[in-house]
Amino acid sequence: MSKSSRRDFVKMAATGVVGAAVGAVGGNYYGAQTAVTQEESLRAQLEDLKKKIPVQPESEVRVYTWSEYIKEELIDVFKMNTGINVIYDTYESTDEMRAKVTPGQSGYDVVMITDFMIPEFVELGLLAELDSRLLPNTVHLDEKFKNPSYDPDIKHSIPYLWGTTGIGWNSAKVTDPVASWADVFEPGRVQKYSKTVTMLDDMRETIGAALKYLGYSLNDLDDGHLNEAKQVLLAQKPYLAKYTGALEYIPGLAAERFMISHAYNGDVFVAQEDNPDVSYTIPEQGCTLWVDNMTVLKNAAHPVAAHAWINYIMDPTVMATISNSRYYANPNKDAIPFLNTDVADDPGIYPPPDVYAKLEIMKPVTPVELEKYQKVWLDVVG
Repeated sequence: MSKSSRRDFVKMAATGVVGAAVGAVGGNYYGAQTAVTQEESLRAQLEDLKKKIPVQPESEVRVYTWSEYIKEELIDVFKMNTGINVIYDTYESTDEMRAKVTPGQSGYDVVMITDFMIPEFVELGLLAELDSRLLPNTVHLDEKFKNPSYDPDIKHSIPYLWGTTGIGWNSAKVTDPVASWADVFEPGRVQKYSKTVTMLDDMRETIGAALKYLGYSLNDLDDGHLNEAKQVLLAQKPYLAKYTGALEYIPGLAAERFMISHAYNGDVFVAQEDNPDVSYTIPEQGCTLWVDNMTVLKNAAHPVAAHAWINYIMDPTVMATISNSRYYANPNKDAIPFLNTDVADDPGIYPPPDVYAKLEIMKPVTPVELEKYQKVWLDVVG
Protein backbone atom coordinates (compact mmCIF):
# COMPACT_ATOMS: atom_id res chain seq x y z
CA MET A 1 0.00 0.00 0.00
CA SER A 2 1.41 3.40 -0.97
CA LYS A 3 1.86 6.13 1.58
CA SER A 4 -0.65 8.27 -0.28
CA SER A 5 -3.38 5.67 0.21
CA ARG A 6 -2.83 5.14 3.94
CA ARG A 7 -5.52 7.62 4.92
CA ASP A 8 -8.16 5.41 3.30
CA PHE A 9 -6.78 2.37 5.13
CA VAL A 10 -6.86 4.17 8.47
CA LYS A 11 -10.48 5.25 7.97
CA MET A 12 -11.34 1.61 7.33
CA ALA A 13 -9.26 0.40 10.25
CA ALA A 14 -10.80 2.81 12.72
CA THR A 15 -14.27 1.49 12.01
CA GLY A 16 -13.58 -2.05 10.81
CA VAL A 17 -10.46 -4.00 11.75
CA VAL A 18 -9.95 -2.00 14.92
CA GLY A 19 -13.59 -2.49 15.73
CA ALA A 20 -13.07 -6.22 15.67
CA ALA A 21 -10.19 -6.36 18.07
CA VAL A 22 -10.07 -3.16 20.04
CA GLY A 23 -10.94 -4.62 23.42
CA ALA A 24 -9.47 -8.10 23.21
CA VAL A 25 -7.02 -8.97 25.94
CA GLY A 26 -4.36 -11.51 26.80
CA GLY A 27 -3.94 -14.71 24.85
CA ASN A 28 -7.50 -14.59 23.57
CA TYR A 29 -6.65 -11.82 21.09
CA TYR A 30 -6.63 -13.73 17.82
CA GLY A 31 -9.87 -15.52 18.48
CA ALA A 32 -11.56 -12.41 19.78
CA GLN A 33 -10.57 -10.27 16.83
CA THR A 34 -12.73 -12.37 14.52
CA ALA A 35 -15.54 -13.12 16.94
CA VAL A 36 -16.65 -9.89 18.57
CA THR A 37 -17.64 -6.40 17.57
CA GLN A 38 -15.82 -3.36 18.90
CA GLU A 39 -18.71 -2.58 21.26
CA GLU A 40 -18.88 -6.08 22.67
CA SER A 41 -15.12 -6.39 23.12
CA LEU A 42 -14.69 -3.07 24.89
CA ARG A 43 -17.62 -3.75 27.16
CA ALA A 44 -16.21 -7.20 27.90
CA GLN A 45 -12.88 -5.64 28.81
CA LEU A 46 -14.54 -3.23 31.23
CA GLU A 47 -16.57 -6.02 32.79
CA ASP A 48 -13.37 -8.02 33.24
CA LEU A 49 -11.76 -5.08 35.02
CA LYS A 50 -14.78 -4.74 37.30
CA LYS A 51 -14.32 -8.36 38.41
CA LYS A 52 -10.65 -7.80 39.24
CA ILE A 53 -10.93 -4.56 41.17
CA PRO A 54 -13.57 -3.04 43.45
CA VAL A 55 -13.39 0.32 41.66
CA GLN A 56 -15.27 1.40 38.54
CA PRO A 57 -13.45 3.37 35.83
CA GLU A 58 -14.03 7.08 36.22
CA SER A 59 -16.05 8.99 33.61
CA GLU A 60 -13.07 10.97 32.32
CA VAL A 61 -9.37 10.66 31.54
CA ARG A 62 -6.98 13.54 30.84
CA VAL A 63 -4.15 12.75 28.43
CA TYR A 64 -1.07 14.90 27.71
CA THR A 65 1.08 13.79 24.78
CA TRP A 66 3.04 14.84 21.71
CA SER A 67 1.16 16.55 18.89
CA GLU A 68 0.33 14.54 15.77
CA TYR A 69 0.74 11.27 17.65
CA ILE A 70 -2.48 9.30 17.29
CA LYS A 71 -5.21 8.67 14.75
CA GLU A 72 -8.00 10.84 16.11
CA GLU A 73 -10.74 8.34 15.28
CA LEU A 74 -9.28 6.01 17.87
CA ILE A 75 -10.07 8.55 20.58
CA ASP A 76 -13.68 8.58 19.45
CA VAL A 77 -13.86 4.76 19.44
CA PHE A 78 -12.63 4.68 23.04
CA LYS A 79 -15.12 7.36 24.12
CA MET A 80 -18.04 5.77 22.34
CA ASN A 81 -17.55 2.29 23.72
CA THR A 82 -16.38 2.94 27.27
CA GLY A 83 -18.38 6.04 28.14
CA ILE A 84 -15.11 7.59 29.33
CA ASN A 85 -14.59 11.10 28.02
CA VAL A 86 -11.06 11.91 26.86
CA ILE A 87 -9.50 15.32 27.35
CA TYR A 88 -6.59 15.17 24.90
CA ASP A 89 -3.95 17.90 25.09
CA THR A 90 -0.62 18.06 23.26
CA TYR A 91 2.86 19.52 23.57
CA GLU A 92 5.68 20.26 21.13
CA SER A 93 8.85 19.53 23.11
CA THR A 94 10.10 17.63 26.14
CA ASP A 95 11.01 20.97 27.70
CA GLU A 96 7.42 22.19 27.36
CA MET A 97 6.10 18.97 28.91
CA ARG A 98 8.60 19.10 31.79
CA ALA A 99 7.63 22.69 32.62
CA LYS A 100 3.94 21.77 32.67
CA VAL A 101 4.16 18.52 34.64
CA THR A 102 7.02 18.80 37.13
CA PRO A 103 5.39 21.44 39.37
CA GLY A 104 2.97 18.63 40.27
CA GLN A 105 -0.41 20.21 39.60
CA SER A 106 -0.86 19.68 35.87
CA GLY A 107 -4.32 18.11 36.17
CA TYR A 108 -3.44 15.27 33.79
CA ASP A 109 -3.83 11.53 34.33
CA VAL A 110 -1.78 10.02 31.50
CA VAL A 111 1.40 11.75 30.36
CA MET A 112 3.66 10.68 27.49
CA ILE A 113 7.29 10.77 28.65
CA THR A 114 10.40 10.02 26.61
CA ASP A 115 12.71 7.28 27.91
CA PHE A 116 15.55 9.35 29.39
CA MET A 117 13.12 11.46 31.46
CA ILE A 118 11.43 8.57 33.26
CA PRO A 119 14.03 8.30 36.08
CA GLU A 120 13.83 12.05 36.67
CA PHE A 121 10.05 11.94 37.06
CA VAL A 122 10.25 8.88 39.33
CA GLU A 123 12.84 10.63 41.49
CA LEU A 124 10.55 13.67 41.74
CA GLY A 125 7.75 11.39 42.97
CA LEU A 126 5.47 12.28 40.07
CA LEU A 127 4.70 8.81 38.66
CA ALA A 128 2.42 6.15 40.07
CA GLU A 129 3.41 2.50 40.03
CA LEU A 130 1.23 0.85 37.42
CA ASP A 131 -1.34 -1.77 38.40
CA SER A 132 -0.64 -4.83 36.25
CA ARG A 133 -4.15 -6.19 36.97
CA LEU A 134 -5.52 -3.36 34.86
CA LEU A 135 -3.07 -3.85 31.99
CA PRO A 136 -3.62 -7.36 30.62
CA ASN A 137 -2.55 -6.22 27.15
CA THR A 138 1.08 -6.06 28.28
CA VAL A 139 1.16 -9.67 27.11
CA HIS A 140 1.52 -8.26 23.58
CA LEU A 141 4.75 -6.36 24.29
CA ASP A 142 7.94 -7.55 22.66
CA GLU A 143 10.27 -8.97 25.32
CA LYS A 144 12.98 -6.38 24.66
CA PHE A 145 10.62 -3.62 25.81
CA LYS A 146 9.60 -5.28 29.08
CA ASN A 147 12.68 -4.44 31.11
CA PRO A 148 14.20 -1.19 29.81
CA SER A 149 17.16 0.36 31.61
CA TYR A 150 15.24 3.58 32.22
CA ASP A 151 12.36 1.76 33.98
CA PRO A 152 13.18 -1.83 35.02
CA ASP A 153 10.19 -4.18 34.77
CA ILE A 154 8.11 -1.26 33.40
CA LYS A 155 6.92 -0.35 36.89
CA HIS A 156 6.08 3.23 36.00
CA SER A 157 5.73 3.29 32.21
CA ILE A 158 4.44 1.42 29.19
CA PRO A 159 6.19 1.91 25.82
CA TYR A 160 4.03 3.50 23.14
CA LEU A 161 6.04 4.13 19.96
CA TRP A 162 9.74 4.28 19.13
CA GLY A 163 11.65 6.02 16.40
CA THR A 164 14.55 8.20 15.36
CA THR A 165 15.27 11.92 15.12
CA GLY A 166 16.92 12.68 11.79
CA ILE A 167 16.44 14.98 8.83
CA GLY A 168 13.43 15.60 6.59
CA TRP A 169 14.25 17.26 3.27
CA ASN A 170 12.87 18.04 -0.17
CA SER A 171 14.56 15.73 -2.68
CA ALA A 172 13.40 17.83 -5.64
CA LYS A 173 14.62 21.21 -4.36
CA VAL A 174 17.73 20.27 -2.35
CA THR A 175 20.40 19.79 -5.01
CA ASP A 176 22.62 17.29 -3.18
CA PRO A 177 21.15 14.33 -1.25
CA VAL A 178 21.12 14.90 2.49
CA ALA A 179 23.21 12.18 4.10
CA SER A 180 25.04 13.80 7.00
CA TRP A 181 24.65 16.25 9.87
CA ALA A 182 27.16 18.33 7.89
CA ASP A 183 24.34 19.09 5.43
CA VAL A 184 22.49 20.79 8.28
CA PHE A 185 25.30 22.41 10.24
CA GLU A 186 28.06 23.48 7.86
CA PRO A 187 27.39 27.06 6.71
CA GLY A 188 28.85 26.39 3.27
CA ARG A 189 26.18 23.76 2.69
CA VAL A 190 23.17 25.10 4.55
CA GLN A 191 23.38 28.73 3.40
CA LYS A 192 21.96 27.73 0.01
CA TYR A 193 18.68 27.05 1.79
CA SER A 194 18.83 30.01 4.15
CA LYS A 195 15.62 30.67 6.08
CA THR A 196 14.05 27.41 4.86
CA VAL A 197 15.84 25.22 7.43
CA THR A 198 14.38 24.32 10.84
CA MET A 199 15.74 22.66 13.94
CA LEU A 200 13.73 21.13 16.75
CA ASP A 201 12.76 23.42 19.58
CA ASP A 202 14.09 20.78 21.94
CA MET A 203 17.23 21.29 23.99
CA ARG A 204 18.54 17.72 24.23
CA GLU A 205 17.70 16.80 20.63
CA THR A 206 19.28 19.86 19.03
CA ILE A 207 22.40 19.95 21.19
CA GLY A 208 22.66 16.17 20.70
CA ALA A 209 22.54 16.57 16.91
CA ALA A 210 25.41 19.07 17.05
CA LEU A 211 27.41 16.69 19.25
CA LYS A 212 26.85 13.83 16.77
CA TYR A 213 28.04 16.07 13.91
CA LEU A 214 31.24 16.69 15.87
CA GLY A 215 31.79 12.96 16.33
CA TYR A 216 30.80 12.84 20.00
CA SER A 217 28.07 11.00 21.83
CA LEU A 218 24.78 12.88 22.00
CA ASN A 219 25.06 12.30 25.76
CA ASP A 220 28.46 14.00 26.00
CA LEU A 221 28.83 16.28 29.04
CA ASP A 222 32.42 17.40 28.57
CA ASP A 223 32.47 21.20 28.94
CA GLY A 224 34.80 21.66 26.00
CA HIS A 225 32.69 19.47 23.74
CA LEU A 226 29.50 21.24 24.79
CA ASN A 227 31.13 24.56 23.94
CA GLU A 228 32.06 23.20 20.51
CA ALA A 229 28.43 22.16 20.01
CA LYS A 230 27.29 25.64 21.03
CA GLN A 231 29.58 27.23 18.45
CA VAL A 232 28.19 24.89 15.76
CA LEU A 233 24.64 25.89 16.64
CA LEU A 234 25.49 29.60 16.73
CA ALA A 235 27.17 29.37 13.30
CA GLN A 236 24.07 27.65 11.91
CA LYS A 237 21.52 29.99 13.50
CA PRO A 238 21.63 32.83 10.91
CA TYR A 239 20.42 30.43 8.23
CA LEU A 240 17.51 28.96 10.20
CA ALA A 241 13.88 29.77 9.64
CA LYS A 242 13.23 28.87 13.28
CA TYR A 243 13.40 26.30 16.06
CA THR A 244 10.04 24.58 15.94
CA GLY A 245 7.99 21.41 16.31
CA ALA A 246 5.77 19.06 14.31
CA LEU A 247 2.79 21.41 14.03
CA GLU A 248 4.92 23.71 11.89
CA TYR A 249 7.48 21.55 10.14
CA ILE A 250 5.03 18.90 8.90
CA PRO A 251 2.94 21.34 6.84
CA GLY A 252 6.09 23.39 6.14
CA LEU A 253 7.86 20.48 4.49
CA ALA A 254 4.71 19.48 2.62
CA ALA A 255 4.11 23.00 1.28
CA GLU A 256 7.82 23.56 0.54
CA ARG A 257 8.16 26.49 2.92
CA PHE A 258 10.89 24.41 4.55
CA MET A 259 13.52 22.58 2.51
CA ILE A 260 15.31 20.85 5.40
CA SER A 261 13.96 20.07 8.89
CA HIS A 262 15.46 18.38 11.93
CA ALA A 263 12.52 16.07 12.61
CA TYR A 264 11.06 12.92 14.07
CA ASN A 265 10.88 10.22 11.41
CA GLY A 266 7.14 9.58 11.52
CA ASP A 267 6.36 13.28 11.10
CA VAL A 268 8.38 13.36 7.89
CA PHE A 269 6.36 10.50 6.45
CA VAL A 270 3.18 12.37 7.35
CA ALA A 271 4.46 15.33 5.30
CA GLN A 272 5.30 12.90 2.49
CA GLU A 273 1.60 12.04 2.19
CA ASP A 274 1.00 15.52 0.77
CA ASN A 275 4.33 15.91 -1.03
CA PRO A 276 6.09 12.80 -2.38
CA ASP A 277 9.33 14.79 -2.79
CA VAL A 278 9.78 14.84 1.00
CA SER A 279 12.39 12.31 2.14
CA TYR A 280 13.77 11.17 5.48
CA THR A 281 17.42 10.49 6.29
CA ILE A 282 19.12 8.98 9.31
CA PRO A 283 22.49 10.83 9.14
CA GLU A 284 25.58 8.73 8.58
CA GLN A 285 26.92 9.71 12.01
CA GLY A 286 23.78 8.32 13.66
CA CYS A 287 21.07 10.04 15.66
CA THR A 288 18.68 9.66 18.57
CA LEU A 289 16.79 6.43 19.14
CA TRP A 290 13.90 7.20 21.47
CA VAL A 291 11.05 5.34 23.11
CA ASP A 292 8.00 7.31 24.21
CA ASN A 293 6.11 5.92 27.18
CA MET A 294 2.64 6.19 28.67
CA THR A 295 2.67 6.96 32.39
CA VAL A 296 0.08 7.62 35.10
CA LEU A 297 0.72 10.55 37.41
CA LYS A 298 0.76 9.78 41.14
CA ASN A 299 -1.84 12.49 41.80
CA ALA A 300 -4.05 11.50 38.85
CA ALA A 301 -7.71 12.19 39.55
CA HIS A 302 -8.79 9.33 37.25
CA PRO A 303 -6.29 6.48 37.74
CA VAL A 304 -8.57 3.59 36.74
CA ALA A 305 -9.70 5.34 33.55
CA ALA A 306 -6.02 6.09 32.90
CA HIS A 307 -5.18 2.39 33.03
CA ALA A 308 -8.18 1.61 30.78
CA TRP A 309 -6.84 4.09 28.21
CA ILE A 310 -3.32 2.62 28.29
CA ASN A 311 -4.64 -0.93 28.01
CA TYR A 312 -6.79 0.07 25.02
CA ILE A 313 -3.79 1.62 23.26
CA MET A 314 -1.82 -1.61 23.77
CA ASP A 315 -4.30 -3.67 21.78
CA PRO A 316 -2.37 -4.99 18.72
CA THR A 317 -4.79 -3.66 16.14
CA VAL A 318 -4.99 -0.26 17.80
CA MET A 319 -1.19 -0.11 17.86
CA ALA A 320 -0.96 -1.18 14.21
CA THR A 321 -3.46 1.50 13.22
CA ILE A 322 -1.35 4.12 15.00
CA SER A 323 1.85 2.93 13.32
CA ASN A 324 0.18 2.78 9.92
CA SER A 325 -1.08 6.34 10.26
CA ARG A 326 1.76 8.02 12.17
CA TYR A 327 4.64 5.99 10.62
CA TYR A 328 6.46 5.10 13.81
CA ALA A 329 7.61 1.66 14.93
CA ASN A 330 5.75 0.17 17.87
CA PRO A 331 6.82 -2.29 20.60
CA ASN A 332 3.85 -4.62 20.16
CA LYS A 333 4.87 -8.04 18.79
CA ASP A 334 1.31 -9.03 17.95
CA ALA A 335 0.73 -5.84 15.92
CA ILE A 336 3.16 -6.99 13.23
CA PRO A 337 0.59 -8.91 11.13
CA PHE A 338 -1.49 -5.73 10.87
CA LEU A 339 1.29 -3.39 9.75
CA ASN A 340 1.25 -2.13 6.19
CA THR A 341 4.12 -3.64 4.22
CA ASP A 342 5.66 -0.28 3.38
CA VAL A 343 5.69 0.58 7.10
CA ALA A 344 7.23 -2.70 8.23
CA ASP A 345 9.79 -2.68 5.39
CA ASP A 346 10.76 1.01 5.43
CA PRO A 347 14.33 1.44 6.77
CA GLY A 348 13.39 4.92 7.95
CA ILE A 349 10.85 3.35 10.30
CA TYR A 350 12.49 0.02 11.16
CA PRO A 351 16.25 0.67 10.58
CA PRO A 352 18.46 -2.20 9.41
CA PRO A 353 21.06 -3.56 11.88
CA ASP A 354 24.03 -1.55 10.55
CA VAL A 355 22.10 1.72 10.89
CA TYR A 356 20.54 0.71 14.20
CA ALA A 357 24.04 0.21 15.62
CA LYS A 358 24.75 3.95 15.17
CA LEU A 359 21.68 5.08 17.11
CA GLU A 360 21.82 6.30 20.71
CA ILE A 361 19.23 6.54 23.47
CA MET A 362 19.49 9.70 25.53
CA LYS A 363 20.69 9.05 29.06
CA PRO A 364 19.02 10.54 32.13
CA VAL A 365 20.88 13.48 33.64
CA THR A 366 21.30 14.85 37.14
CA PRO A 367 20.13 18.39 37.96
CA VAL A 368 23.74 19.62 37.69
CA GLU A 369 24.16 17.94 34.30
CA LEU A 370 20.82 19.32 33.12
CA GLU A 371 22.04 22.81 33.96
CA LYS A 372 24.97 22.31 31.60
CA TYR A 373 22.63 21.65 28.69
CA GLN A 374 20.34 24.48 29.74
CA LYS A 375 23.21 26.99 29.77
CA VAL A 376 24.22 26.03 26.24
CA TRP A 377 20.62 26.19 25.06
CA LEU A 378 19.98 29.61 26.56
CA ASP A 379 23.16 30.92 24.95
CA VAL A 380 21.95 29.65 21.58
CA VAL A 381 18.25 30.54 21.56
CA GLY A 382 18.28 33.33 24.16
